[in-house]
Amino acid sequence: MTRKRIIKSRVPVLHEAQRLDSYLSYRFTYLTEELWRKEILEGKLSLDGMPAFDPAAALKGGEMLAWNGSRIIEPEVDDRITILYEDEWFVAVNKTGNLPVHPAGRYFNNTLVALLEERYRRKVYPLHRIDRETSGIILLALDGKSTASLAVALAQGSKEYLALVHGIFPAGELIVDLPLGRDKNSAISKKRKAWPGGSETALTRFVKIVNAGDMSLVRCFPATGRLHQIRAHLLAAGYPIVGDKLYGRDESAFLNFIRHGLTAELSERLILPRQALHAARLVFLHPRSKKEIIIRAPLPPMFSECIRLRSDNGYFQQGSSGGI
Repeated sequence: MTRKRIIKSRVPVLHEAQRLDSYLSYRFTYLTEELWRKEILEGKLSLDGMPAFDPAAALKGGEMLAWNGSRIIEPEVDDRITILYEDEWFVAVNKTGNLPVHPAGRYFNNTLVALLEERYRRKVYPLHRIDRETSGIILLALDGKSTASLAVALAQGSKEYLALVHGIFPAGELIVDLPLGRDKNSAISKKRKAWPGGSETALTRFVKIVNAGDMSLVRCFPATGRLHQIRAHLLAAGYPIVGDKLYGRDESAFLNFIRHGLTAELSERLILPRQALHAARLVFLHPRSKKEIIIRAPLPPMFSECIRLRSDNGYFQQGSSGGI
């Protein structure tokens, strides 16, 4: 079922007045200024409940924008989700590696939230973050009143991720205790960096599972839940995640992907079509029953096939933590 896409957004405080079309193209980059101007002239936008037909209308800040973006063609996604656990309070899903959780940017109907709301015929409430290209476990509350207690239970529990990384990961335990902050040296505004001067404390513990050729499969235990924490910490440690366009060996991969999509040349550089990060295990106390809940999501075939190919070439070393 396709939902009508009405997007509302409050204009923040502005230092000086801005043209409506210029503001829209800067704030919502999935349309160019020319295309935003066309949307305005066709009556697709309103300001504070009134139709806005003038692309040069001056925004001062505080206005409520509404836009009918139903005609946008959304990118294709992999909607083959699996339900791992559910009760009357929440559902745990094994998300694919090409499916956003929330509506954002070009995605509205092609999201995990939309898929589950259609399935359950009710609103669902994601309880934690997971990137579009990260596969594995994500929990969603089925009742808005339960979100706070479930979020607390998750925060007090533990999470384990699996990552396939470039490089021969060392034996034993590797702890990265580096704060996170915006990467001011990057051309990509949303990229973060793990460095001593970061503003957000972050700690992740890593344990190698196996080495295979010039790659390693690693268990990741985040002690904090910062945005992009595992990806940024692995890059800082010198073991970027395979297939990661933003925190990989070369961030130009992300810029090329934005401009041209996943070309054959870029696919060869990345090795895998998406970042090889998987939310594999979640442990917490159920806020109602107080019973320990353990949820697991199996290793994606993409990971194991990549390891098998390198192992067949004779490059295989067993890690200290046992098999896959």
